Amino acid sequence: MTPVRTRRLALQPLAALTLSALACWPAAQAQTPSPSVDSSAGAARADIGLGPVVVTGQRGANTSMVVQSKRIEVQQATGVQELFKLMPELDVGGGPSVAQKVYVRGINERMLTVTIDGASQPEAAYHHSGQLMIEPELLKRVEVEAGTGAATAGPGALGGALRFTTKDASDLLRPGERVGALLKAGYQSVNDGRALSATVFGRPSEQTELLVSVSDRDSDSYQDGHGRTVPNSSTEARNIFLKFGAQAEGGHRFKLSHEDQHDDALRNKRTNLLVTADPKLNPAQRQLVERKSTVASWDYQPGNPLVKANITAYMNDNGIRLAKGQPNSQTLGIRSAGLNAGNTSILGDHRLAYGVNVRRDTGYAGDRTSRMDNEVAHVAGVYLQDEYAFAERWSLGLGARYDRYSYEDTAHQRFTSKGFSPNASLSFSPSDAWTVQLSHARALRGVGVIEPFLRSANNGNAADLDPEKARHTELSARWRDGGWHAAAAVFRQSIDNVLDYGETNRINVGELRVRGYSGSFGYRGTQWSASLGVAESRPELNGEPIYDTDALLLGTSSGRTWVAQLDYALPQWHLNLGWTARAVQRLKRVPEGGAEKPGYHTHDIYAQWQPTGKDDWTVTLTVANLFDRFYYDHSTYGFHPRWGRIAGLPEPGRDIRLALSWRL
Repeated sequence: MTPVRTRRLALQPLAALTLSALACWPAAQAQTPSPSVDSSAGAARADIGLGPVVVTGQRGANTSMVVQSKRIEVQQATGVQELFKLMPELDVGGGPSVAQKVYVRGINERMLTVTIDGASQPEAAYHHSGQLMIEPELLKRVEVEAGTGAATAGPGALGGALRFTTKDASDLLRPGERVGALLKAGYQSVNDGRALSATVFGRPSEQTELLVSVSDRDSDSYQDGHGRTVPNSSTEARNIFLKFGAQAEGGHRFKLSHEDQHDDALRNKRTNLLVTADPKLNPAQRQLVERKSTVASWDYQPGNPLVKANITAYMNDNGIRLAKGQPNSQTLGIRSAGLNAGNTSILGDHRLAYGVNVRRDTGYAGDRTSRMDNEVAHVAGVYLQDEYAFAERWSLGLGARYDRYSYEDTAHQRFTSKGFSPNASLSFSPSDAWTVQLSHARALRGVGVIEPFLRSANNGNAADLDPEKARHTELSARWRDGGWHAAAAVFRQSIDNVLDYGETNRINVGELRVRGYSGSFGYRGTQWSASLGVAESRPELNGEPIYDTDALLLGTSSGRTWVAQLDYALPQWHLNLGWTARAVQRLKRVPEGGAEKPGYHTHDIYAQWQPTGKDDWTVTLTVANLFDRFYYDHSTYGFHPRWGRIAGLPEPGRDIRLALSWRL
């Protein structure tokens, strides 16, 4: 199918869906127009409220860093990398979006608890692609908990937690509105990319709401900063998303969502690595990456301080088909089914969060002629987290999880583990502006299913695998005075019995340690905001710096990272302007025989204009990598000792992105 035909076919369901939904919906009530951006200072504040990064430094129910949907919109994010550009503690590399991997303080995403609307994403099906497949347009909020997670983070949060929350219909409806639609078209210059989306949302009744969204992204292979095409880095992605909500008297609220996302394109077999001189080592092949997820949740908030309950059940399937349509094709994936139930109670000066988590992971692998036996792993746990304000300027956080893991591999080896994961924090506010906090957390993670691709390559388990155990200690300080704010932290983390893959078996390879610091300073006003942040982490495996050969499954080393942001609103012109920059210093601390990683800096700018002063028409122009720098992200698989050169993919060059949205 040619790209032109693909785009024509994509338009038909988008238009049909939009028109039929608008025709059948109840007539809209009288609308309350959105205030013009020049009508008040408050409106200007709303426009400038892009929420680049909110640093709280809190443990327990709070998170370390947050990205809001408005920031995602003006960046015109196409993958997870752009979501975290303004977080110096996070690195994302890999080139095309399907190959991008997230590292928090140098620790790989596989050691984090990752959820999308509460649905766990526990493992990647293929180590040359990323663990996260997500449509940024649908995101309302992204939360990052850096460091070993609190009891509420879920089981196995060795290196922290990533939580993605999608939009509801109520997030898009105007006050008093019953139905609405958003049509959007976008273009990218770096890969001749085209994006189309149609979203219909509304309230069929006073107690229900519905959102339906279809999006289509097609692109050719992108160009790097030298103007050279990176072969086999194209995208042909389609996403279908439905979300239904209902509420009843007494504080009951129910949500049901389903997402079906896939990306079917020509790529290198090793998706995150360059083509080699030997065509058999990394040949071009058709790859289908997909995620199917269904999530149901029930919230109950009757207004009683003892009850704020939630139950979430989900089924999630992350899969990949390698060499699609060829005799040697493989189908690989991880299916997860789980239940999370929790409640929050306010008892005097105590805020108690408690509940249970249950999850079953199934790893599957097969080819065109045969199918391997499935692997199944279970984890069940209970947790309790207390935040106690025991004095006027003092608060104490105490919590613990108890988890039990069980897993039997296809060789009928059985692995079980159980234990507590405690945490504690002490906060002191010497004044209204200052808060200082000391925290310590531990986490246990038992043995889970083998990555399906590596199992298909005859990787098994050593007979004496031990569970992984993490420890994390952090000292942080926060300051806020009017619009000014600052934060700083130093931390030390270790993970014992780290699991990795040897020549033929999965084994415990030793201890992973990370030491580092972070800091930020900024201002947020009615018309402008600015911030500057810095972070540096030093991950080590058994006393040696983690390097590129460890980057796939454990972690990676990056140079000291700086990020800067400036946003400015021009209410009289209905215009928002912004600039962001990310600079990574040269990495000199490498193991013997490793090559240093050169530093680089990139700059992005954006302009968002609403011609009528309302949100009915919006034009967004974003220029990523403004100065067309050629560089390799430090978290990309870089120097390969066996190849004797850099094996990973360079990042895209200058990318001019233009998007037009029409709000009906």
